[in-house]
Amino acid sequence: MPITRKGSRCRTLVGRPCLLSSICQQKLLFYIFFVLVQSAVVYGALELQLDEGQPAGTIVGDISAGLPPGETATLYFISDHEGTGVGSDLHIDETTGIITTARRLDREERDHYSFIAVTMTGTTIQVSITVNDVNDHAPVFPKKKTVLKIPEHTAVGTRFSLDPATDADKDQLTTQGYTIREGNVGQTFRLETKRGANKILYLDLVVNGLLDREKRSSYTLVIEAFDGGSPRRIGSMAVEITVTDINDHAPVFNQSRYHTIISESLPQGSSILQVFATDDDEGDNGLVLYEINRRQSDPDRYFVIDLKSGVITLNKPLDFELKRVHELVVQAKDNASQPEVTNTFVTIHVRDFNDNQPTMTIIFLSEDGSPRISEGAQPGQYVARISVTDPDYGEYANVNVSLEGGDGKFALTTKDSIIYLIYVDQLLDREERDSYDLRVMATDSGTPPLRAESSFTIQVTDVNDNPPLFDQQTYRQTIPEVVYPGSFVLQVTARDKDQGPNGDVRYSLLKGKNSRSDWFSIDPITGIITTATALDFESEPAPSVTVVATDGGRPPLSSTVKVDIVLQDVNDNTPVFSKSFYNASIKENTPAGTCFLE
Repeated sequence: MPITRKGSRCRTLVGRPCLLSSICQQKLLFYIFFVLVQSAVVYGALELQLDEGQPAGTIVGDISAGLPPGETATLYFISDHEGTGVGSDLHIDETTGIITTARRLDREERDHYSFIAVTMTGTTIQVSITVNDVNDHAPVFPKKKTVLKIPEHTAVGTRFSLDPATDADKDQLTTQGYTIREGNVGQTFRLETKRGANKILYLDLVVNGLLDREKRSSYTLVIEAFDGGSPRRIGSMAVEITVTDINDHAPVFNQSRYHTIISESLPQGSSILQVFATDDDEGDNGLVLYEINRRQSDPDRYFVIDLKSGVITLNKPLDFELKRVHELVVQAKDNASQPEVTNTFVTIHVRDFNDNQPTMTIIFLSEDGSPRISEGAQPGQYVARISVTDPDYGEYANVNVSLEGGDGKFALTTKDSIIYLIYVDQLLDREERDSYDLRVMATDSGTPPLRAESSFTIQVTDVNDNPPLFDQQTYRQTIPEVVYPGSFVLQVTARDKDQGPNGDVRYSLLKGKNSRSDWFSIDPITGIITTATALDFESEPAPSVTVVATDGGRPPLSSTVKVDIVLQDVNDNTPVFSKSFYNASIKENTPAGTCFLE
């Protein structure tokens, strides 16, 4: 134990000046004795613990607790080595042996202190102090945000390693797990962990569902790491995932076949029509390029097509007498390294003259001949019959008939190019939409082309396909048991989406053995429930009835709802003896207080 001189005073290891020279001399003698016992056997050992983070001045322990039984000490000599932290972090009273903290201790900086104390009698005590961990650190990710790019259709089970969170605490107080707090739409991802030899809990992001960029192109996950404290501490990291495209879609034309009519006198270089295709992929995978398949059509190159726009242009003069109809096979392909290809057909009619406009007759196939169709009509059911004539070329010669409007609910068909029929192409729902505007156009092949058109509105008529629906799943009301017949209880309401009689709702009470429907009545129009007779809490404290709502359709549709009624008891019953006359016998000399009748 080093002793330093400063002026006329001396200082011990713990840095206190010695004012009495006799005491200093004693310390010097015992210091020499202490050096001798450095190699001697330690007679006592004291192990102490305290939690980190305690304020300065917190008592750690008493050195005298390590003395042999029956021995006491009035002075301790402390052996301290540089770098152990004892002199800076602890305060040791050498007269009492009390050890206190000199500052707040941090286990993450130092988790153990040890020193040797020697008494005046030469007893040595090995003091060991362990600093216990407390949950004063949360898991921390190295980055607040991680960016990943994952190709669509990546196989389920594919792993992507993420930087793990670290926690300065130890054992159970370090990172114990991870969870996806938000952003995991459709549970597309899951987490898997593995504890490494270095005690770090490593984290993998695993694909758990189908990735389809065309349905969802990005995900933003918030991943939380949590420790084992109570309460536990958490740290979070955002993972931004971009679903990258692969070429999994072919171009799709907006029409399976294109028609047009041009004059044979059309100047070279004139635009004829434009085809259009879309590709749901992105980048080069979604870039659509057009060309005419020369091996299957137009080997003489009457027409050319713009590679990017799809505009078909006249490339050389036409001759009506040589060829009246040109059929082109146009292909659209994407710009991927292994492109997808789709074909469509373009029919071009060549006409040499035109001086009569087509005439068009439409007959609606409803019972009264009006433009209407039932919402219950199945796909394929006919709505109208169309006949078109052109005096120039006879009936339906080179006349193109087309249908516009209807939002895809209706389509046009013909079997012989003489009669066209409008039919239902998709299921109808009057409650969703009750009318559709359609336009039929007949265009001849003259130069310029002449057109006849007719616009009309198809009304969708109702069928009874919706039952009445109550506003509540159950009804509940509390009333006194003593009310007059005809008193208001409550009102139920049901609504029917149908129209006319199909949507008219009437109410009734369902009769049943266990029901108290005879106690109540309901207005069939308003749904108001009233009492029909006197109520009795004692016979049924909570009667219930079932209300039936029925529409006016044929056949009618209905639904039911339960109405629970709670009766409040009132004092409407007087006490009643079990017998009208009681007779009893009693012996004489019976002691007072004896019960002889109950």
